[in-house]
Amino acid sequence: MAVRTSSSATEYKLEKAFRGRLYFFMGIIIFTLFCFVAQLVNLQLVNGSENSLKAERFVRKSESMPAARGQIYDRNFLTPETSSPLISNSASLDAVVNSTILKNNPEKIKEFMKLFYKTLFIPESYYLEDIAEPKFSKKVRSKQPMILLEGISKEQHERISVFDNIAKFVVLVPSPRRIYHMGPALAHISGYVGKPNRDDLLNREIKSYQLVGKGGIEIQYDNVLRGSDGFRIQKRNSEGDIEEERIVEHAKSGDNLILTIDKNIQIAAYRALKNVRGTIIALRPATGEVLAMTSNPSFDPNVLSGKNKTEKLSHFNRVKKNRGFLNLAIQSKFPPASTFKTLVALAALESEHKIDYNPSVTFPCNGRYILKSSLAGLPDQEFKCWDKKGHGTNDLIHALEKSCSVYFYNLGYKLGSESILSYARLFGLDKKSNIDLGGEIAGFIPSNEWKKRSYGTKWFDGDTINLAIGQGFITTTPMGMALFYMGIINNGKIFQPYLVHEVRSPLDNSIIHRTIPRLLRDIPLKKSTLDSLKMGLRAVGKSGTASYVLNQPYLPEIAGKTGTAQTRRRGAAGSNHAWFIGYAPFNAAPEEQVLVAVFVEYGVGGAAGAGPVAREVFKAAFPPGSFKRTETPGNSRMEEEAPYEE
Repeated sequence: MAVRTSSSATEYKLEKAFRGRLYFFMGIIIFTLFCFVAQLVNLQLVNGSENSLKAERFVRKSESMPAARGQIYDRNFLTPETSSPLISNSASLDAVVNSTILKNNPEKIKEFMKLFYKTLFIPESYYLEDIAEPKFSKKVRSKQPMILLEGISKEQHERISVFDNIAKFVVLVPSPRRIYHMGPALAHISGYVGKPNRDDLLNREIKSYQLVGKGGIEIQYDNVLRGSDGFRIQKRNSEGDIEEERIVEHAKSGDNLILTIDKNIQIAAYRALKNVRGTIIALRPATGEVLAMTSNPSFDPNVLSGKNKTEKLSHFNRVKKNRGFLNLAIQSKFPPASTFKTLVALAALESEHKIDYNPSVTFPCNGRYILKSSLAGLPDQEFKCWDKKGHGTNDLIHALEKSCSVYFYNLGYKLGSESILSYARLFGLDKKSNIDLGGEIAGFIPSNEWKKRSYGTKWFDGDTINLAIGQGFITTTPMGMALFYMGIINNGKIFQPYLVHEVRSPLDNSIIHRTIPRLLRDIPLKKSTLDSLKMGLRAVGKSGTASYVLNQPYLPEIAGKTGTAQTRRRGAAGSNHAWFIGYAPFNAAPEEQVLVAVFVEYGVGGAAGAGPVAREVFKAAFPPGSFKRTETPGNSRMEEEAPYEE
């Protein structure tokens, strides 16, 4: 009995273990079957249509349908039907190799391409690079579309159709073309488009056949403008003819942009700079809206976005040699010259007992300023005023009116460099404006520590004297100086400049996004300081250095400051840069005013070089009947001459 009991217990344990294993394996089988069923449901029911589409795309030829880029309008936009775009699209055709008929054979494709170009009388230089090895074979293997000609002409289209030996091997593919209606006049704002390069493909979510932004608004808002591509599926026979075509997904156009730019002011600014190298910025000081911004020399975005490779390369090299891609408004910096005197005056008026100063304090000017040497044996330094005869004794208002350098030599020396530089930093002259354009640089504000590191010497009093008239080591961008004057107009408030006012849907014109003015800085300034500075700036336009060109009956009352920056071109005619920064109408609210900053390379002097340019912009911004003068124009003529080399 004992043996039987032991045997039964053993059998029971073995049976129990077997049963456990059986249940375990059955569980695995049931779980696996469940997974298969779940996946089958997912493939057939949940994602059935999508997977069917993928399978169809795999067995048939699928072709992308590029989306049209969004159109761009100026600030006066109402509706797409009633407003003329600044940038639009037009239909064009590209000739593409039908590689299916040619069996994707590199040699056959190469021979056909030679025949095609020869038939259309296209020189060998046009396509030699396209058929060069090993790049050509690699492209064939990648099965990328082999584009023969972009934007074919009507004559080329007819010639392709006539010759059967090339027509059956060519597919004509719709390819939208970008049209820049203002051409070079808006180029630094618009940018242009082109095929993506290697960096674009690696760093951006784009495809090789798409057009992408290559500068300006086109690249800054590329994701908004590009839209989403559609695609169609084609079934072709052995001859390459389309037997069946089905559009699977329609292309969706990119969103439209409404700029802050005023087309009329932009055109006037471009024409005013036509014969000089320089830049113009026109802003709404109350919001930061950019009404116009142009830089000369410029480039033609229609050529660079065009289909003619030879013309495109030639234009690109010419513009590059002439530094025409450089947007001088935000990508260059220069000594601010006499436009900086306003900041020196502001620093002195806000000095809070650091020096005993008020607008009625006077300094005499006999045409020169003598800086006594602090070291025995070293001669005194002489700094000259632009007017060799001198300006007599002046208070602050008259010193700004006449741009008297000797007055500001005295004031700058009395104030000291640290106070001046601290206010330059406070107003952000060493910072970017963060405008919605790429490539912006910041100005440069020196310091005692910087000079020690760079030159191995300390900051001298002579450096402060130069600084007081905006010369020496300090450099600012035209945009940086424009924002400083915005702060004067707005009682210390400085807004971030911007170019895109709205993003709108191309379907129903609804507003997708609207830019809200963003305050960059709010600097507390005394009312007495602002009143004195504004009186001085108005005197410049009314009876001072800019009055001859700007105090005219057909212009509103203009306040501002001229400037003449020294360069290293000693003794040459037109060896100095010209500045003018001003605003109008003088007594209007900031919401109604326009701020204009002009910089002209080698423009002789502020009044002579920059003043007439600014005048044309103010004329466009304030056409007859749009303003009312409260003052009678005078006949004063006081043009600021180029300062002497110091």
